[in-house]
Amino acid sequence: MFDKLFEPMKIGKLEIKNRLVVPPMHSGSATKEHLFSEQSFNYFAARAKGGFGLVITEFLCVSKEGLADETQVGIYDDSFIPNLTELTKRIHDNGAVCFAQIHHAGIQSDFKATNQISVGASSIPAENKLQPVHELTTDEVWTLVGKFGDAAVRAKKAGFDGVEIHGAHGYLVAQFLSKSTNKRIDEFGGSTTARARFACEIIKDIKNKCGEDYPVTVRISGVEDIENGNTIIDSAAQAIVLEKAGADAIHVSIGTIVSGTIILPNYVQPGFNSINSEKIKASINIPVICVGRINDPAIAESIILSGAADFVAIGRQSICDSEFPNKIKENRLDEIFYCSACMQRCFGGSKCEEGEVGVSCMINPFSGKEGNWKIKKAEKTKKVVVVGAGPTGLQAAWILAKRGHDVTVIEKEKYAGGQLKLASIPPMKQDLARTIHTYETLCNKYGAKIKYGIEATKEFLEAYNVDTIILATGSTPIIPPIKGIDGDNVFKANDILKGDKIIGNQKVLVIGAGLVGCETAEFLSLYNNDVTIVDMIKEMAPLLGKTPRKYLLSRLNDSNVKFYPESKVLEFVSDGIKYEHKEEQGTLSGFDAIVLSIGSRSFNPLLQVSEEICNEVYSIGDAKKAGDAKIGIYETTKIAMKI
Repeated sequence: MFDKLFEPMKIGKLEIKNRLVVPPMHSGSATKEHLFSEQSFNYFAARAKGGFGLVITEFLCVSKEGLADETQVGIYDDSFIPNLTELTKRIHDNGAVCFAQIHHAGIQSDFKATNQISVGASSIPAENKLQPVHELTTDEVWTLVGKFGDAAVRAKKAGFDGVEIHGAHGYLVAQFLSKSTNKRIDEFGGSTTARARFACEIIKDIKNKCGEDYPVTVRISGVEDIENGNTIIDSAAQAIVLEKAGADAIHVSIGTIVSGTIILPNYVQPGFNSINSEKIKASINIPVICVGRINDPAIAESIILSGAADFVAIGRQSICDSEFPNKIKENRLDEIFYCSACMQRCFGGSKCEEGEVGVSCMINPFSGKEGNWKIKKAEKTKKVVVVGAGPTGLQAAWILAKRGHDVTVIEKEKYAGGQLKLASIPPMKQDLARTIHTYETLCNKYGAKIKYGIEATKEFLEAYNVDTIILATGSTPIIPPIKGIDGDNVFKANDILKGDKIIGNQKVLVIGAGLVGCETAEFLSLYNNDVTIVDMIKEMAPLLGKTPRKYLLSRLNDSNVKFYPESKVLEFVSDGIKYEHKEEQGTLSGFDAIVLSIGSRSFNPLLQVSEEICNEVYSIGDAKKAGDAKIGIYETTKIAMKI
């Protein structure tokens, strides 16, 4: 099954054992000395061990003035070679080949890191960094060509099997390629072909210094998605020129830092960028690597079989599950942690943990903890009951069972999932449901028993005679004491998402503009409802990340959802509400139904009785504190590792 993914293929003369690539992504684990850390080594080695054929590093800076941030790894002098050599050794020892991505930030450089003015193809500043830019002279451009070549020499000495030139996402090489940022009048600017000359000369210099057989790939943005940026026509044309210069493969990405479309959320179709890679592949004869929300084996296989690309770069999905290739090859598809594109923890700096934190994953917090978090057999096995089969309950159960504990999960509903199942109901959120299935699969694999349709009581728990009770009973909607809130036309958002209440072709008022309220409003819009949202907050879904929030608000706008901000509900009436906005009172009327999405509070009715009958009791997830799933799953994992 999915045999095409595991067929070997060459980039230049280098054979890659399969078509699965880890693309360059910032791991967030490098040091301020611009070195990979021990955690960096563990992180990359885990993906090699997980079965990926090719691992491409995060960007390595070729010149100090081109640093993108204070912890970007360097390759701009020989002192970095020992550190880079250790990385390549770890990757090779675990069965993959590796390329170094060589990079210069140009106008996207970080002044805190460089302490000098940015340089660029032209003097125009970046839209997101309004800072002065020094336009590189022709001689300086040629000097930088040499620096890229010298960096490739260091990469080869360090054991890298090839290099990738970072010509995407609005960094320096991309600034030369793009008609948006390249306004030069020398040989490095002007026509589509001339704008590619900088990249072409870099390729030639690398081949001259490292040998014609040393693989060189170039990553480009098929579509830049900015005003006057490169289109797929420009990129396909430049790919031809890059091939003629000696490139061994083209890695097709998308977007720029300014456009914010480099990494896209769940609102974008998986595999979306294959449309662009297919057009570029049709123009050239060298292999093409496609990247962009490829999170499913069938989608990956279809991209290869359709001829849209020769390799698939598995980005956020490789963060979510480092063993993605092995699980596919061994037909363990139900054990895959599927990336839902939630964009919660894969950018580092998570609020789950204290201190400097690299990338991780909401549903799989073992990601980013490679080498540090290990599931070890318990010194003393215990009989454990987990009350609740939501995400935290199931996460605790499979880890505890794998460690050798006797685990039983009690769930009052006839199905698992809890709040995460409800979260998968709104449009484009379906991948969250697969998380629950993965957790269930792991519970079954390691022997955790799940009993559905059973209400846990004191008597029930006493009969089990357990050593440990874990309470994962979740949360319940907040119903504030407002006059009229118990009216027959007032429903909870949970009722809508569960399908307990069906509303169609009606005028609906949603109280609450948080994420659940907004997503419920969008869900209601699918059924031809005229939806209005009211909340005391100024903006809708304010806690959602910047990129997914942009997409959600756009979808709500397209659905003609109206929003009344800074409005406090004073009373519910038969067909609407009385409210206060900036000390002025008003009425919203004419509604057929009102839906409450005001928030949730912890639901933990068994805490006291559990503590009466058991010495070891833990409350986890929303049962401990209603809030963020990523925090609940992370903290649950820590608890399950120590019991």
